[in-house]
Amino acid sequence: MVVGSIDLLPVADAVGLLGEYSELYPEVPVEAWEPYRALYPDLFSGYAWRLPCNCFLVRTEEITILVDTGVGPPGLWDWTAENEGELPASLAKLGLGPRDIDIVFLTHLHIDHLGWNTDLEGIALFPSARYVVHEDALTFVRAQEGRAHVQRCIIALEGRFETVSGDFELAPGVSAFAAPGHFPGHMGLRFASEGQRAVLIADTAVHPALLNEPDWVYVADGEPAICAATRNALLPELIDQDVLVACGHYPGSGIGRVVTHEGRVVWEEAG
Repeated sequence: MVVGSIDLLPVADAVGLLGEYSELYPEVPVEAWEPYRALYPDLFSGYAWRLPCNCFLVRTEEITILVDTGVGPPGLWDWTAENEGELPASLAKLGLGPRDIDIVFLTHLHIDHLGWNTDLEGIALFPSARYVVHEDALTFVRAQEGRAHVQRCIIALEGRFETVSGDFELAPGVSAFAAPGHFPGHMGLRFASEGQRAVLIADTAVHPALLNEPDWVYVADGEPAICAATRNALLPELIDQDVLVACGHYPGSGIGRVVTHEGRVVWEEAG
């Protein structure tokens, strides 16, 4: 997918069953999910959430950015995996190796967004890259250094992180913005080039159903009320607008558009 002169490409890493919808959204009646089962069948396995975990490659004329690093090598996350550890091979399909990445931009530091920061030995997988993350996210996970994934993917890279504290330009036409609520220092990206636009929402609306039900509470949202407020504030920028909307947990490529269809706000994958 192109946004003017900027390439925005999905990079598959993993897919698996995260848990039952009733456990992950305990305030939402089970039957309320049925319209979304019809809209997004790939996100359902019975009553469980079948979760894709994809990253994105952003390529301008000057720089190559990897947005998030996925779940990481197989077997490190306590979920029911179908496929794991695909990111290096997915990059290779795009003609890229780890040394071709100039910036690793981490939207936040949940386990499914930082897993390939390093290899199994804790060595930076992207040796030439700047690892960029919000300072609040880094402070938060440093306090959890006893957790194995934090030790391998964060503590082992001490001195490698470049921290930011607010909205900033990551590259020409690529701007990071604060999207609070899901995780401390959670950020998204806006793209603008040659009159075209895209928004990478990260986990602001981690399931496309939340685009229509922005007040539903997901148990992994650190501050649910703030996350809902962030969603509600962002939606007018997305709904029925000429803008691509990307999320690594959405079906297929994870790149599409948010439209009103039969009275419901839905996400549709771009062709």
